[in-house]
Amino acid sequence: MTPRAHVVGRLVALLAPALGALPALAQTGSITGKVEATPAKYLAETVVYVKHAPGTFPPKTESMDQRALTFIPHVLVITKGDTVRFLNHDTVAHNVYSPDGEAYNLGTFKPNEERTHKFEKEGAYSQLCSIHPEMLGYIYVNQNPYAAAVDAKGRYTIKNVPPGSYQLVVWNPKLKAPEKPITVTAGKAAEANFAIKR
Repeated sequence: MTPRAHVVGRLVALLAPALGALPALAQTGSITGKVEATPAKYLAETVVYVKHAPGTFPPKTESMDQRALTFIPHVLVITKGDTVRFLNHDTVAHNVYSPDGEAYNLGTFKPNEERTHKFEKEGAYSQLCSIHPEMLGYIYVNQNPYAAAVDAKGRYTIKNVPPGSYQLVVWNPKLKAPEKPITVTAGKAAEANFAIKR
């Protein structure tokens, strides 16, 4: 084998795993759209999710931080079975607890310390601090990973959704809208918009 052929062979071997993953990604689609809220001040607390999707989903670890007496992100979207690391990059101690779902209290932890919690039940969990009652955040636990929080303008994108027909739902702690049927096609973006209100 010539030196050049040897190099080409090694490149093919190195790239094969990545190239093999491309067809799998191409076989999925996405869901995108926009949510309008009345009143608009509640828009930031909105999640759009696929109601049910078949399959098993490997658990992941996500993070929610605390800075300037604020939960960051304000809304964290995870999948049932995931673990959340609660960080404290503030200048003061915090306590994190939730009365929702499998209610928990992680105790008080100082700056640069952290706590973790694994979420075993679906649904919305308000995040509170007994030391700073003005603090409020949300963790939304979905049955599957096909969910997204809206951005500041109400837009959302749910990526890598397997082709199929689903029910798409919008969650907000104060506002509501009917769920919608949606069909996802491989390699394409399906669109669904919502108007949520009291």
